Amino acid sequence: MPTIKNKEILTTTSLFKIEKLDIHFGNNESREYEIISGTGSGAVMVIPIVDDKVILIKEYAAAINDYCLSFPKGKIDDGENIIDSANRELQEEIGYKSEKLSHIYTLDLAPGYINHQTHIILATDLKPSKLDGDEPEDLEIIECKINNIDDLFLNNKNIDSRTIACMYIYSHLHRDND
Repeated sequence: MPTIKNKEILTTTSLFKIEKLDIHFGNNESREYEIISGTGSGAVMVIPIVDDKVILIKEYAAAINDYCLSFPKGKIDDGENIIDSANRELQEEIGYKSEKLSHIYTLDLAPGYINHQTHIILATDLKPSKLDGDEPEDLEIIECKINNIDDLFLNNKNIDSRTIACMYIYSHLHRDND
């Protein structure tokens, strides 16, 4: 296993920290890496299932200056566990809470240079419940039959890659275990 010989914080923002790492490898090679770390405990992305449908949102994504399709998601607040965070995000973003939440996977966003995890939570047994969110505008809520998700993905250009990963995980890894 390579050894981190030195860490230096290059800059810190309200959301991220950029660090320079000096790493020594077993074959006497050394390299400098720059990594981005989140300042919190990561994020959750929730797959809300109602009958034979999933619920997605469309919201503005500043990095691409366009609207993006995704599952409800958000930062885990300080002191909050992933299940409570997932239920809060559901209520803020789609107006439902779940009576049955389960952690099904943890994604590393881009582990070569980003130290950030997104915990994938499956939410079933949904009941109406609305909390105020932190979004600057109302989110568009999109319901899609699970059997039609491929068409939805093919007909939309901006889809959060974690959402595509979530559907793969749900369809190929999780649902097979039900």
